[in-house]
Amino acid sequence: MRRRHMGHVIAIEPLLDSSVSLKPRLIRNEINFEVFDLIKEWMTYCNQNHLDVCKSDKLTTSQDSQDFKVIRCCDGEIITAPAGCSYAALSYVWGDIEYPDPNDHKKLPQVVIDSIKVASELGCHYLWVDRHCINQNDPDKKKQIQRMDEIYSKADFTIIDAAGTDCTYGLAGVTPSRRTDQPQGYAQVNGVNLIYLGTPPADKIRASRWASRGWTYQEGVLSHKRIFFTNEQVIFQCNTMTCQESFSLHTNALHSEIHSNKRKKPTLPDTEPLFPIDNDIGSHLMEFSKRDLKYDKDSLNAFLGILNVYRKNHGCIHLLGNPLNARNGNMINAWYHPKPGTRKFDFPSWSWTGWKGAIKMTSYKNRDPTLRLVTTDGDSIPLDEYIDKSNANYLRAVKPVIEMRGRMTKLSFELVKWGLEQPIHRNRIVNEPKVEDGPWAILPLTKEITCYSFLYLDNEALTGLCRFQLPVMVLELGTTLDNKYTIILALRETGDTFERVGLITIRDAFESDSEKWNTEPKPTVYKDRTGKWITKALIPKPRDPIWLRETKQMTITLQ
Repeated sequence: MRRRHMGHVIAIEPLLDSSVSLKPRLIRNEINFEVFDLIKEWMTYCNQNHLDVCKSDKLTTSQDSQDFKVIRCCDGEIITAPAGCSYAALSYVWGDIEYPDPNDHKKLPQVVIDSIKVASELGCHYLWVDRHCINQNDPDKKKQIQRMDEIYSKADFTIIDAAGTDCTYGLAGVTPSRRTDQPQGYAQVNGVNLIYLGTPPADKIRASRWASRGWTYQEGVLSHKRIFFTNEQVIFQCNTMTCQESFSLHTNALHSEIHSNKRKKPTLPDTEPLFPIDNDIGSHLMEFSKRDLKYDKDSLNAFLGILNVYRKNHGCIHLLGNPLNARNGNMINAWYHPKPGTRKFDFPSWSWTGWKGAIKMTSYKNRDPTLRLVTTDGDSIPLDEYIDKSNANYLRAVKPVIEMRGRMTKLSFELVKWGLEQPIHRNRIVNEPKVEDGPWAILPLTKEITCYSFLYLDNEALTGLCRFQLPVMVLELGTTLDNKYTIILALRETGDTFERVGLITIRDAFESDSEKWNTEPKPTVYKDRTGKWITKALIPKPRDPIWLRETKQMTITLQ
């Protein structure tokens, strides 16, 4: 029997003195004035109760002048935004549709027409849409794109098309044919009201085409009020609460107060805000890397708004998308691909922007190699000096290469298919852990024990090789109590320079068995001299493993 998650049901037990009336709501195929009044109520509640959290100065970027275009809702004309005007923004998927003149207001696509209606119904007179408000032939187009974080963080609210696949689809419920009447499931059992809420908001939004696109990620993160139009219902989400068209209980009843930071916490599961801007920058990088971009060259620009916010809040500059901070280290090469990706040649191999594919972050505060940058004038400068001068607004132009000095050697790799191997022994009992087929680095620890560690390849083009050698550089040695990982960068030579190939993470050979044994693939196993696979090295901890003795300090140029 297969179990399916059909959606949310909430149980409400009315109090004797309660005046709250709960009735089943019919979600019609066309949104009417009652729904717009409901959205206004949600936005008013946010403004009155947690605007300081939702639209904090930390979440917005400065905007010295409003020299940008907007669509005037009353007639669809594209005009220069009046000084200090309030406006709504649109976030959507353009698709492969081509319009000969995006500045022609008579040829606005359906999603824009519907969004003008929504903005007007909600009392907003201006609408910003990227394709129509950024002149595609303007020499300042790049500058305007780099200001999109300002646009979304300053907008009164953002309209999000979470049902369409392109700009002709329109907003579900505003274009009537895009959603169907849905009588709400309702029952009363022993005085308790049971109401079916539909697909959980988080699941519905994440399953949309909108949530798969790269550009829309920062649009969602930087907006402080988001109105999602799905093919089931309207969902409102600020940075503190989530409200649904299918659920009409007063918003006060949907929160519990957290006094430490005056933030209201949702009491319903799966209604936490999807876009917490206060996340670690690495969390945003991982989420963004899962998304698709039509053009490889957009890797940096589509994430630039979030980088701008982190520079304002944390003094964190970036180099081709890689955050740099004098105190907290840098994120150059501080990531790997759980599954091989595809190379993007618009950016260097040492930057996440140079690859297509989901990444995971590693530690980045205890790096061994020293890094230097090469200026366009040919000077070599330490990375710390570059950071200091950048923070002082003295930014030198640099080439897309880095000089790295650290411990290097050559390692052998072997393609292991675990179905053909002997079982891996754990605690003297045969108990198969999760391990992945693929290339494994061979690192001799002693004459008795050899470490095998999985190579997380960056490039899918390198999969399938049976035995090979690669130059490697040690990024981090896990020799402290709070740092039990050794991180090694795998490389390949390309003439006088090197390119990144992948990453090896070696778990401490002597740690206790992980609680995640049965849920995550194990990146490190060991083989004794008899050829038996084991999960832990049952030997005194070697301070000087054989493979490490063979390393030498070298300086390379990585591109």
